[in-house]
Amino acid sequence: MKRYTNTEDSAEDLTTYWGRLKHFQNIISPANIFYSPEQLSEYGKILESVDKDPSIRTKYTDQQLWKMRYVVDSNIHPQLKEPVNILFRTSTFVPVNVPLAFGLAVLPPTPINQLLAQSANQTYNFMFNYCNRNASNVFSNEMLAFSYGGAVSSAVVGSLGTSWLFKKLNAPALLIRACPLFGVLIANTFNLFFARYPDFQKGIQVFDDETQEPLPGLSKEAAKIAFFRTLVTRYILPLPMFIPPIVIYYMKQAKCYPQGRAIGLALDLSLSGFFLYCGLSVGIGIFPQYLKVNPTDLESQYQNLTNSKGNKIKTIVFNKGL
Repeated sequence: MKRYTNTEDSAEDLTTYWGRLKHFQNIISPANIFYSPEQLSEYGKILESVDKDPSIRTKYTDQQLWKMRYVVDSNIHPQLKEPVNILFRTSTFVPVNVPLAFGLAVLPPTPINQLLAQSANQTYNFMFNYCNRNASNVFSNEMLAFSYGGAVSSAVVGSLGTSWLFKKLNAPALLIRACPLFGVLIANTFNLFFARYPDFQKGIQVFDDETQEPLPGLSKEAAKIAFFRTLVTRYILPLPMFIPPIVIYYMKQAKCYPQGRAIGLALDLSLSGFFLYCGLSVGIGIFPQYLKVNPTDLESQYQNLTNSKGNKIKTIVFNKGL
């Protein structure tokens, strides 16, 4: 474990996938839910002071300090420095999504089930996107309404459309069961695009990696990089959610699925929660939350800059969002 300092993003090595995987498992842990706003505020003050006041470090081990950091990072917006609404924090993503995953992947994909499940899922996804957005830009009510409507309608149309097509083609039953997945993938694209549209128009704030100082102006190129990296993650996240129906299908074929309705429901929800947790860890661990790029990857205004220390800026960092 690394020695704790405020300049370090994680106790793990974020340059490796396995380091990011361990890092995000700590971030999304549901155990981080059970902290009051007062505790979060206290942890934040301790972490801010640890580099300035050596006496504080003698009171806590590095393990304790990193634990505080993970609790803060999973509940507090990294730019706004305010608690995210409890339903849309990374620490509550798995428990909140278990019933949504059950509705999408386990219930029979009838039109009414898909309509209700896709609407509920995209409503949650939209709010999660908004609450964990890059805070450089302000969203108008019209833009929020437009993006929400586009996400929900694209999910429903994509899901019902693929279901109709597969039935017309006499596709295998398992493929028809996966129709909600296509709706989710289509909607994830629209959902993320609409949520990030102001970023494309105005750009996002970028920082010097050495001093963490904000650089002048906003970068549209950084916004594009953040969007596409996040989109890859959003395509991977729902995939494990559709493994439970396959497991359940073959369990029933092998006649080893529980007979009792309550036990069967408990098994379905447990499988949904387990694979959702695995998918979230694997998906968001692909890229670090704070991306580092060469100034030549961004607009010309960010090239040949020097920071407050008089050093040429060689690496620029920015929050890609979740």
